Amino acid sequence: MTALRAVVELGWTENEDAPWPVEPLGEYRWGPLDSTTTAAVIGTVMAATADWCRPDDSDYDSVPTAAEALRWIADSDYLVICAGVQASDGTTTVNPGCCCELNDWHGWADPRRRSAMWLGHSPEPWIEDTEAGLMVHQDKRPEGEARQSPVLITTAELPQLLADLRTDLLGFLAAVERWAVGLTGDPRLAAAVVANIDHHLGLHP
Repeated sequence: MTALRAVVELGWTENEDAPWPVEPLGEYRWGPLDSTTTAAVIGTVMAATADWCRPDDSDYDSVPTAAEALRWIADSDYLVICAGVQASDGTTTVNPGCCCELNDWHGWADPRRRSAMWLGHSPEPWIEDTEAGLMVHQDKRPEGEARQSPVLITTAELPQLLADLRTDLLGFLAAVERWAVGLTGDPRLAAAVVANIDHHLGLHP
């Protein structure tokens, strides 16, 4: 079954300076971002997001409180959500590359942009527009070298796949809001965090 899923890379790094529990080092895998995302995976995503928008004048030698780190996210003029879009057709899976950003997920719908979209590196995934639809490749290897079979997404099924992806992201934000309220006991701060992430992901343009 063909699918587009929001995912985050797990198991390869540990944020010792996070003000809340995160996924520990261990089995390398991709974790889905949707309504079922666990608190530890949410903590991993949010720790990376908070670190990205940490103010220059903050004390880098100290670990912020949970409320302080969440306030950085809520107040930031620019956020980077360190995750990506995974494409699968039931047989083959193409994962986002390292340092991918989830912010531009809706670019998959734009034929003027998607072939040049940044999907991460090492490997370097890319999208090829063909008459049959989108061919999603895992790596930009030179012609003639062995490549993994691409995932084919037909033009007809793409709108529903993107609608399902948006639904997953909305479910993830709802999970983030519950997580933030449980962490801080501050519903207003949790709502502000989710509103800013929602804005940067363009879920309600």
